[in-house]
Amino acid sequence: MELSRVNPKAALDYVEQSAELRRALGFGDEQAVNATLLAWQGTPSTVVEQITHAIHEAGWGGISRMALGAIAINEIAAGSYESAFERLTPLVRHPFLQASFHHLPEYVEGAVRSGNRAAAEWALDRIQVYADASGSVVARALFTRSLALLSDDAGAEHHFADAVAQFPSTHRGDAARTRLLYGEWLRRVRRRSDARWQLEQALRDFEAVGATTFAERARREILAAGGSVPSDSAPVDPLSNQERQVALLAARGATNAEIAASMFISPNTVDYHLRKVFRKLGISSRRQLADRFAEG
Repeated sequence: MELSRVNPKAALDYVEQSAELRRALGFGDEQAVNATLLAWQGTPSTVVEQITHAIHEAGWGGISRMALGAIAINEIAAGSYESAFERLTPLVRHPFLQASFHHLPEYVEGAVRSGNRAAAEWALDRIQVYADASGSVVARALFTRSLALLSDDAGAEHHFADAVAQFPSTHRGDAARTRLLYGEWLRRVRRRSDARWQLEQALRDFEAVGATTFAERARREILAAGGSVPSDSAPVDPLSNQERQVALLAARGATNAEIAASMFISPNTVDYHLRKVFRKLGISSRRQLADRFAEG
């Protein structure tokens, strides 16, 4: 759900909570790989495709489709529109229950940017049907954003602004993607000051939700619009909330048993989190951990 809202950071936190629950119940080994999250985390697409193929062969069609969609979304973020369009085409032309609607807005963007307008218009009609039938505020906002991509300059600005306002606070990443597209459009029509404002707001939100590839695209657009990346713009925190809590306590000198007692988790779970912290931060000892947090 969080990945469909363009919030990889929240999705990772939920995965960590799920793993924590399994360990508490005595199931320490990972039983599955979240290929969709791997795609958002920047894992090479060839690796994600191999995992996705295995998932599909195991009979999990919806999950494999969501993973392929995640690869396509990140291709869009990187500007590989033709590749994204080709990857999404079989997904939207041959729907699969709940796994398909989320791909339609991506399909519109990939189609428009790769010169396949007829395909984009077809997908826009499908989004409108869904929005009208469901009454969903989010579906309506996605329709409005998609409509902006297909509109002439007279209508595009109204639709982009309308779409930004329609997204609820739970869809911060989707609103940021709309601001990014709006900012790109404003730059194209030479309204560079307005473009920078939208792009800076998008960058802030992309960093907050951990959408790193979109954040990089926003940075490039800010520079192209004559701006500079805000000085307070910082890399996305690689640690989950629980990993950071464990790391902070360990950096202050707490033992595994003390950390476990204060956080109401097992010492084995503390050890599990610390190993992940060390790997993510590229360190190998508690002394280095204390130095790293002293620097921060």
